[in-house]
Amino acid sequence: MKNKNFKILIPFSIVFLISTSEIYSQNKKIKDSIKVDIDQKNDRNVMLNAANSTGPRDVNIGLPASVGGTTILENGLPVVYHFWPELPTKAWRSDVTINRSGLYDLGQTSINIGDVGFSLNSYDNLGTEKLQGKINLESNHFGLMREGGNISGPINKKGLKYSAGVYLSFDPGTFKPSEIDRYYSDKAQLYKAALTQDYKYTGGIGSVSVLYKYVNVENLAYTYSPFIYGKDGDVSEIPGFKIGRKSYYEKSGKITLMDAFTGNMVERDVLKDYGTESHTIDVIGNNKFDSGLHLNYIVRYHSAKAGVYIPIMAGVSSVKPGEYVYADTGEAYTGNNVQGVLILATRRTPIKSLMGTVELGKKTGKHDWKVGLNEWHYDIDKYATESAMYFQEVAPNPRKLRQVAGNANANGDFNLNQGLEYHNGNENKFALYILDKWSLIEKLEINLGGRIEYQTLRGDYQDRNLGYLTLTGPKTKINKDWVNQSYMLNAIYKITDNFGLLGDLNYNEQAGHLENYNIGVDPNIKKSKIPSAGLGIYFNHPIASIVSKATYITRNEYRSTVNFSNPNNPGEVKRETTNYDIRTIGWTTDIISKPIKNFELHFLLTLQSPKYKNFVGQVNFTDGSIAKYDFTDKYVTGISKVLLEIDPSYVWKDLKVWASARYFSKQYANRPNTIYFASRWETFAGLEYMINKNLSFSSTVINLLNQRGAKGDMGDADLILTSEQAKKKEGTILSGTYIRPFTVEFSLKYTF
Repeated sequence: MKNKNFKILIPFSIVFLISTSEIYSQNKKIKDSIKVDIDQKNDRNVMLNAANSTGPRDVNIGLPASVGGTTILENGLPVVYHFWPELPTKAWRSDVTINRSGLYDLGQTSINIGDVGFSLNSYDNLGTEKLQGKINLESNHFGLMREGGNISGPINKKGLKYSAGVYLSFDPGTFKPSEIDRYYSDKAQLYKAALTQDYKYTGGIGSVSVLYKYVNVENLAYTYSPFIYGKDGDVSEIPGFKIGRKSYYEKSGKITLMDAFTGNMVERDVLKDYGTESHTIDVIGNNKFDSGLHLNYIVRYHSAKAGVYIPIMAGVSSVKPGEYVYADTGEAYTGNNVQGVLILATRRTPIKSLMGTVELGKKTGKHDWKVGLNEWHYDIDKYATESAMYFQEVAPNPRKLRQVAGNANANGDFNLNQGLEYHNGNENKFALYILDKWSLIEKLEINLGGRIEYQTLRGDYQDRNLGYLTLTGPKTKINKDWVNQSYMLNAIYKITDNFGLLGDLNYNEQAGHLENYNIGVDPNIKKSKIPSAGLGIYFNHPIASIVSKATYITRNEYRSTVNFSNPNNPGEVKRETTNYDIRTIGWTTDIISKPIKNFELHFLLTLQSPKYKNFVGQVNFTDGSIAKYDFTDKYVTGISKVLLEIDPSYVWKDLKVWASARYFSKQYANRPNTIYFASRWETFAGLEYMINKNLSFSSTVINLLNQRGAKGDMGDADLILTSEQAKKKEGTILSGTYIRPFTVEFSLKYTF
């Protein structure tokens, strides 16, 4: 029986969706030495994302997803060295210029790249021996225009080949801001060109490719909506404000800030001044020797200017008549509620990286091994985030407000650069890793891996305690070195032809990044240790394939910057570096059933209990108030304890119809666990039809049930510490993020 290359589940993985994207249909199926069919398809369409259409969904492992989301690799290297300030989707897209894709599980990710969680590994189209082409056109009922094309073929008969591709995205989103000129929720241009030379030599064959990629992206990636918070975590829409269909961006699209380097007041455009542009060159080599050895390498040079604009919602307050006026006209604001907004605006920052990986491997007897080296260098030139606060009305296309008795300037801005961020310098990682698939005996296969990594940080930051509102103050040096270790062991033991045991042990260490110094406080970085373990069973039958597994994962020395809103003053947000641990235990059962011909039903149930540990501290606000907190043993925000997925599909001749429903139990929206969102469903459905051998049509419906989809966490609620305080929030206005509203997408693909 064929065994399709599988990765063992952990109970927090929600990545087993029915494939609806061509990039997954091209994954190679590999025969393993143990003939066990555990095809749980953990490379199902991770791009089926309810939050947005530009990147992969977050793969839930019971730990909070990083700001960068699921790690994305391209040709074996991370798309960007570090996700901040250059988010991966600013330098990569899933489109027809991608040849194939798959997922690394927790252990593979830790050994190959030293990261935590699942990672999406994509490979670019390179030269082909015959002329090939792909064209993809996408749209939706909101007016999306997205085009992609790729062509490849031979140049001569001596092994020289080419590939060229383009991706263009003009996505208006699901709402239209009233005054932001030429607004697109996502505006992206991506161009790729590659040359490949095949060659032969005494003792083997090989190829070398040179790939160039240019990307230019402008978007507003952070969307919020106000809503009425009700009993039991339900939310309802404010009259006249439909979630996901009305803009909650301040209507002008302009912001006035203090220049971090000169102290001058400057006006900036939230779209054009905070886009990202990058150039990437990959040199990719593959060599196969007659002895069975293979030697592969990739070297990447990446240069970017990356900007990010983030509005962070603070508290919503009820106001009295005459307390606020409109900043643009001075007329009195007669509404009942105002929202505090913290702006973090990262200017286009020069970033350069030089990254390389080389691997040597061979299949020998009962071993299939490889040894690899990483040398990754990253340089960032004077990263700076300017900040300001303002008030806005709670309304569609809100206007900026100025408090009559406040200290805002004529534009309505105050606390300029109170949240100033800065770092400068370089990072370097040098790592050796080893992986081996060992068929120890006929019924037992073991996968082993180890990684040792030397990491350095060199640079400087500005101490915020000096009180500077510009970057003219003295700088404090950063000089850090760590040795990080990662190990993995997973095993499959076949008891009968259809039944067996599986288990895994993983251990990973991660140190810090220059961004940990952003807010001007020495974070006293210690290595974060992330051990995990799992034990389960599998059972295969012609009608159903089942994997059931229990898992434990923990991480200490977790570091993040938390925005605390002053309960006594919605106009003050204090950004603090926090340090804590997280522990999760869970259990998952994954079933793929094929009860009748051409019909498949996938079912996934996950139970988990992610909790904070050693999460204690206090916040000192400028008005003299002190807020102490203890979030130990509270459930992690934004993560459900119960996850359920149901994915049916049916194929009839040239037509495939499918659906996907994901259930998320209630999610806590603040760290004290006093505010939470009620359970929700994320629903999808679609069809794919082959018109002929070259042309296909597909359609996908997102948020089929058109749920409001409020989710995530609300930082302005982290100091609502008691249930009595939370009770007072019922019936009041809060704000948060949400999933996409009901959307119908269309796609037409042509290949030749």
